[in-house]
Amino acid sequence: MYRQRLKQKTMLLIVLFGFLVILLLPGTGDGSGREQPEEGERLEIPKEEEEDEPESTPEEVWQMPGADVRIRVLLLAEDGSIYHEDKELDRDYPGELQYYEEAQGWVIVNEVPLEEYLCRVVPSEMPSSYAMEALKAQAVCARTYAVWQMREYAYPQYEAHVNDSTSYQVYNNIGAQEVTSQAVAETVGQIMLYEEEPVKAYYFSTSCGSTTDENIWEKGDRERTGYIAGRRVGSSESGRDLTDEEVFSDYIRKKHAGDLEISEPWYRWSCYVPLEQIQANVEKWAKTRAERSEDGILLEDGVEYVLEEVDTIGVVESAEILSRNTGGVVQEMRIVGEEGTLKIKYEYNIRLMLGLPGGEIHKNDGTVGEGGNLLPSGYFVMEPVQEDKALTGYQVYGGGLGHGAGMSQNGARVLAEEGYGYDEILHYFYHEIQLAELE
Repeated sequence: MYRQRLKQKTMLLIVLFGFLVILLLPGTGDGSGREQPEEGERLEIPKEEEEDEPESTPEEVWQMPGADVRIRVLLLAEDGSIYHEDKELDRDYPGELQYYEEAQGWVIVNEVPLEEYLCRVVPSEMPSSYAMEALKAQAVCARTYAVWQMREYAYPQYEAHVNDSTSYQVYNNIGAQEVTSQAVAETVGQIMLYEEEPVKAYYFSTSCGSTTDENIWEKGDRERTGYIAGRRVGSSESGRDLTDEEVFSDYIRKKHAGDLEISEPWYRWSCYVPLEQIQANVEKWAKTRAERSEDGILLEDGVEYVLEEVDTIGVVESAEILSRNTGGVVQEMRIVGEEGTLKIKYEYNIRLMLGLPGGEIHKNDGTVGEGGNLLPSGYFVMEPVQEDKALTGYQVYGGGLGHGAGMSQNGARVLAEEGYGYDEILHYFYHEIQLAELE
């Protein structure tokens, strides 16, 4: 009996040893039938299996920064260039200042902890007198936008993520304020995510009662940024197609009782833009913008519009709106001159071509403001003005201030005054986002 049991145990050990040997043989360990790489060997993804990545994605794999992350801000000179005549600055900066001596002057980069950076962004972007919940929403927007920008360097040669102007976020134009620093502190580390990624947290001053999506910009793609979608800002009637010219014309010429910002000065505005001003704008901006764009400024060539160097189109004879994007913002317009015709695309280019530097803008509250290089917004209609049966310019009726995508800052203020929390404000303007915290 003992020998029989010993024999059984011996046979069991032999079977187990054989099974262990089989497990250790190449190609069998994971049950996949694939050979496993030897130590030090790299697994390569075949080219035909790689997915296309957006152009803005850095070559290296980007990881979410921690709560102690520092942002590098290039400080612009007074003339808007990156070069300073000397190293002296007219205000104090937190963190460290780094200086790069170039032939054109000094380039100065401020490396600063993200939260300290925000203490000087929030008061520069939103009045400190606004309700606390609006300031907290602004703080989360500014933090999220900064983190999104930190995916790569805007100025690689200086390893700077952003500059301190409206091209990114205004930084230290107004120093840290107690109430805005409190808003930053009470939302410390919080950012908005969409599908586990930081969002492009665009924001602007005032809406006309509706917002738009990212397609207002040349490289915008509404399919990738579902959180930036047009919506009605208020409780007035919805369902109307504001991309229709007649519908939008009726909409923008009226005030709507349910709109959040109906009492704001820039909710509605009007101005007269003469043909001579449009011509001056074309001569000043068309060539420059065409050089920076793939299809934002196009010249008519037969039945097509092509990208060509634009010097002049001669005396401007007329202008007209061709199409609108979500929410009613102008997407395309045509400017006809004696020597050529231009198609102008995207809200920034369009606002430049109808800019009114030094002109009068009549605002919603009865006051008159001074025009600038940009029309207040891209939400407008144009009414021809004639003298002696000859077209002289356009009376422009519009609404809102800024690009119109993302969060309306004055809309956020009104919501805060109505009792909304900052998280509710963010969900109001950004679709299907989640709040997360940098760790």
